[in-house]
Amino acid sequence: MREKKANINFENIIEQINIVSGDKLLVSSSILKLLMKLKKKNEKFNSNIIIDSLINKIGSSGTLMFPAFNWNFCKGKDFYYNKTLSMTGSLSNFALKRKDFKRTKNPIYSFAVTGKDKDYICNLNHTNCFGLNSPFGYLIKNHGKNLFIDIDYKEGFTFDHVAEETVGVDYRYHKNFTGFYIDKFNEKKKVNYRMYVRDLSLNVFTGIDKKLDGILYKNKAYEKKIFNGISFILIDIYQAYQAMVKDLKSKGGIIYPKKIKSPDDLVTPVR
Repeated sequence: MREKKANINFENIIEQINIVSGDKLLVSSSILKLLMKLKKKNEKFNSNIIIDSLINKIGSSGTLMFPAFNWNFCKGKDFYYNKTLSMTGSLSNFALKRKDFKRTKNPIYSFAVTGKDKDYICNLNHTNCFGLNSPFGYLIKNHGKNLFIDIDYKEGFTFDHVAEETVGVDYRYHKNFTGFYIDKFNEKKKVNYRMYVRDLSLNVFTGIDKKLDGILYKNKAYEKKIFNGISFILIDIYQAYQAMVKDLKSKGGIIYPKKIKSPDDLVTPVR
């Protein structure tokens, strides 16, 4: 894999990634390394350059999404549709502040969305976090793509939980979470949401073996490029979901319960 030595020019980088007009694109990111590189160059970070470059690439027929997950509702804290911050990357919080983005309804697994299907996705009424009637299901059914900026997708590919729920694994179970939800009109109500959570007594989290890279690459569902030390990985969500379901059904060991050795193993509370 050859590293691109050019300056950090996001318009140019996005042009070289297999994102096309009409794509349904989910973007997961970690921008710490990027911020450090820009600081060394005495350059300021502008989130709008990244977001606008992606919007321009997918065009008016595309849909752009950022994960805006927050697990505090699971701890009994109120969810504020207009105020609760995302715990999954700075770009999602930048997106939530923009007028062209809307937030989906789930108080645990919400998304910031813009583009053609924005209203459809944000009007989905789903109480099961990983159900196929959720935004996760939308991305699977519509052959969406997941772009990972400076993250190994295996450390944060939430669709593995959708596959686990589809199959019904023995190390997870459905758990209900009840709490107060302050909606976009600032009206407060008590709500109930269900999530497919880890069985804590087993002391495991979901692991993804690197063999999945090869399976996805073989099916033309995996692309990785490195620009100035920052990795960009693009995953075909439908292909990945199908591969994970197949593996779980056959107990192939690519998606598996992995023993927790330290708190650092858990990227998110539900992995």
